[in-house]
Amino acid sequence: MSSALLFVAGCKGEQERGAPPPPPPTAKPAACASGGGTLSDAQAAPFFPRTMGGYCLDPNGGDKTYGEGGSLPIDGICDMFDGECEIYKGFGVRRVNELRYVDGSGSPATIDVHLSKFGTTEGAYAMFTKRVVGDGDPAGEDVPRLIEGGGQAALGLGTAYLWRGLYLAEITYSDESAAEPAIKAAGDKLLAPLVKEIGAKLPGEPALPPAAAALPKEQMVPLGIRLVTKDMLEIGGIGPGAFGYYKDGDKRWRVAMLVRGDADQAKDVLATLAKQQGSSREKNVGDGAVRFMHKDGDAPAIEWVFARSGSKLIGIGDEARALRSGMTADEVAKVSLSKDDKITRLKKLITP
Repeated sequence: MSSALLFVAGCKGEQERGAPPPPPPTAKPAACASGGGTLSDAQAAPFFPRTMGGYCLDPNGGDKTYGEGGSLPIDGICDMFDGECEIYKGFGVRRVNELRYVDGSGSPATIDVHLSKFGTTEGAYAMFTKRVVGDGDPAGEDVPRLIEGGGQAALGLGTAYLWRGLYLAEITYSDESAAEPAIKAAGDKLLAPLVKEIGAKLPGEPALPPAAAALPKEQMVPLGIRLVTKDMLEIGGIGPGAFGYYKDGDKRWRVAMLVRGDADQAKDVLATLAKQQGSSREKNVGDGAVRFMHKDGDAPAIEWVFARSGSKLIGIGDEARALRSGMTADEVAKVSLSKDDKITRLKKLITP
């Protein structure tokens, strides 16, 4: 055998005994290897950590700012919020930041954030309560739950909401390849700590607006507040206020709280309520009280009793979410407070 053949055979034997394979192509660097991206908006940048739980701000950038101080007009949020921009405008939105966190391990999962700044604390909190409660039932099984962060925060299925001062943050975990249980687990793991961190950095007081803060806390459903910036109950001339949602066993009710600048303004509101069809004055309740039935569309009529105490008006009414058309009197009584029960509770609320 020639030396050339011996050389070839020897090389073949080396390969068969496990010679190392050729090196693989150079691996793509991890998305967060450089510590994550940075936000182009100097005003919002201090509110957001660059890295969090294996995720980081998208190193490719792409964050956008709409409205005051931004490069894009506020009308641009109409596409981002899927046609809901008029709702945000109605609450006085001034600017919106859009940004994204990406998974450092390379998965397609993302955490998308929309941070809205409003002209007033009431506007920001009203939008928060619309997102968390909206027209639904805060006592339902599928509603977001209360978590720690800012002034108030809530966590749903892969989505979190955070309010503080003039700001509302809406944070969404997305992974098209994941099933619902995995999205819930990832959302619980990632969004709660992110909300807490952002909530600590946002400026502004965490105290609730006056009408919401004045609502009684006992027996309130968790996150059971809806702030209204226009006329309560859609009765012209009443003005803004807050609804609280309450539950005690099968009994459900709402409390309406209106805080006015002085007693005369509160008297005017009570006089407006007294003009409602079928209303009647109730004696020996605070500085005056009115009972009336309120009907909204096809829903059953709701009994309300409002009483004034100085510059505040407090109302107790049936919970519309617990009622349905065609219920018997006994069925209504099972889930509602009687007029006497409402008045008794009102007297306790207005007692100094």
